[in-house]
Formats: sequence, C-alpha cells, structure tokens
Amino acid sequence: MRADFEQAFHLFYNYRFKETESYLQEKISTLENPFPYYAFLSYARIRSQLANAEYDLLLDSADNVIKKYRPLYEARLRNSPNDVDALFYYTVLISGKMRIYLNKMDYFAIIKEAPRILSNKLTIDQQKSGFAADMAFGTGSFDYYLSVVGRNLGLGNLMTLQQSDGLRDLWYAYEHAELTRWEAAIVLMYIYLYDKMEYTQCRDLYVDFLDMYPDNLEVRAIAAECSYYLNDFKEGDKHARHIVRMLDNGILHNDIGWRSRVLYIKGIRAMLKDQHAEALEQFNRVYETNQIEYSWYQTIVLKYTADIYLKMGLVRTAKLYYEETAKNFEFIPHVREAKDILKTLK
Repeated sequence: MRADFEQAFHLFYNYRFKETESYLQEKISTLENPFPYYAFLSYARIRSQLANAEYDLLLDSADNVIKKYRPLYEARLRNSPNDVDALFYYTVLISGKMRIYLNKMDYFAIIKEAPRILSNKLTIDQQKSGFAADMAFGTGSFDYYLSVVGRNLGLGNLMTLQQSDGLRDLWYAYEHAELTRWEAAIVLMYIYLYDKMEYTQCRDLYVDFLDMYPDNLEVRAIAAECSYYLNDFKEGDKHARHIVRMLDNGILHNDIGWRSRVLYIKGIRAMLKDQHAEALEQFNRVYETNQIEYSWYQTIVLKYTADIYLKMGLVRTAKLYYEETAKNFEFIPHVREAKDILKTLK
C-alpha cells in the first residue's frame, strides 16, 4: 500500500477523524492526481458524523460532497473513459451514502443505488483492474444483506446471488483487497458475531484488526461482546475499558452514540451472567436513548429483553417483546429468531 494511504488509514481507523480530514485536504491541494482523496474524504466525513451521532446532518453533508466532486470525476471519465482508477474512486464517492442507508436500514434507497454501483464493478472487472478485489467488498456486503432480508421474509436464498450469502466475496476482499480490506473485516466480524455465531472466527478477525488499529471503537465493541460470548469476561472488560478511556479522553466531540454502545455492552455482560435486573436496566436505557449509529441495535435489545423475560419465566411479557421484535424489517437474524420463538409460545 502506498505510504500516503497507510498514514490516512492509520488516522481514520483509529478514529482520529479531524486529523484524517486535514491530511486528505492537504493531499487534495498538493497532488496532481487528487481523485483518490476526493472519495476518501467523502467517506471519512460520513464515518465521522456517524461516530459523532450527527445523524440529522448525514444525507445533506454527503450530497454536498458528491455534488462538489462528481463533476470532476465525470469530466475525467468523459475524457478518459478507460481510466479504471478514476472509475473506482468515483464509485467509492457515490457509494458513501450506502453506508448511511445501511446504518438506518433504508431498504429502498439501498436497492435503488446498488445497480449503478454493481455495473461499475462489472466494468472494473472486465478491465482486469487491481481494484477488482476492493470492489468485492461491496458486492459481498450487498449479497449478504439481500440474503438475510430474504431469510427474514421467509424467502430462503431466493434473493441472493448464490455466493455463500456474500461470504465468498467478503473473504476475497479481506484477503486480497488493498483499500477495502478492513471494511470487509468489520462486516465479517458482525456476520460471525450475530448471524453465524462463530465467535472464535470473529475473534481471529478482531485480533488481526486491533493489531493494526488498536483505537478503533467499533472493533473494540465487537471484541468486548465477542469475548463475553466466549466466556472470557476479563478480555471483554479490557476492551470495554479501552472504549470508555478513549471517550473520557475526548476522541469524539459528541459521544452520546458511543456511550449508548457502552451501555449495550454492559447489558450483554449482565445478560450472560444472568444478572437479569442489571441487563434489563441497561437495555432499557439503550432503547430509550436510541443513539447507537446502527439502527438495528434497537431491535436487538428488544429481542434480548424478550430472552431475559422468558428465562425469568415471564412468558407473556417475553411474548410481547418478541412480537415487537418480529415487526421489524431489520436485516439482522434476531428478527427471524424472534419469529421462530413465537411459534413455540402458547
């Protein structure tokens, strides 16, 4: 990887977003070929706003950046239609909003935007570009997303591309991509944590990631939860403390979303230790705050609250929470699990 990208990734994946933007702005102003940095700057701003819970600013901000840089890419591609590098970075630019749609589960927007992005991938593949592995991250994520939505709706794999629910492409990106490797790693961690429940595989991924970027809040949160599921509470507590320490030191200018994620982690810990009252309190605070950047955590805490009440023998109360969970259309497997449990409750 080029040294300038290594530095940008070091800042970006360690949640030093202001420094990331400053670094990319400097590159844009001094390099003859700024096209890679337009796209990266757009994505870095989206991630920064998500981390800082600036949810009401996201779409307008992304639209403004795309409006600013899209004409530059399109002019370049008109003059040099075979410039695969420019096409790749242009695709990254317009794909940034997909992260927003994914976080907020805007299904129609995802399906509307995806064909254009996937058609660009085909062009890049046909050119036998070195970016083919990087594009596999997007196709793998989209394929997995459709697969889980299909399963939640009872359609099996009807809506997938029959590629192992996207895992094949995601692993290809993780093993071979230069620019999207770590994005693929994060998606894989969530899959193995919540869908496959293969916690040792999730651990292998987060250990690899944190060796490179130890201050990544998202991966630290995954690591804490995964460790608890592996019954390694000491390890999980270490990751949770790391997050709190970073927040206390002001890594974010608005940490309400990440404080809520910490409450969620505490709830998971209490739930697994059968500390029912503590778990219910933490999950209730998460639900009432509703500030975690991924909207699906609202559904997860409903499902886990139901699980706790069921374990306490409060079947009617549990059933109410399972029913609320089942009403959601999130692409997480918890919805399907709630529906399956409801079938067994009288």
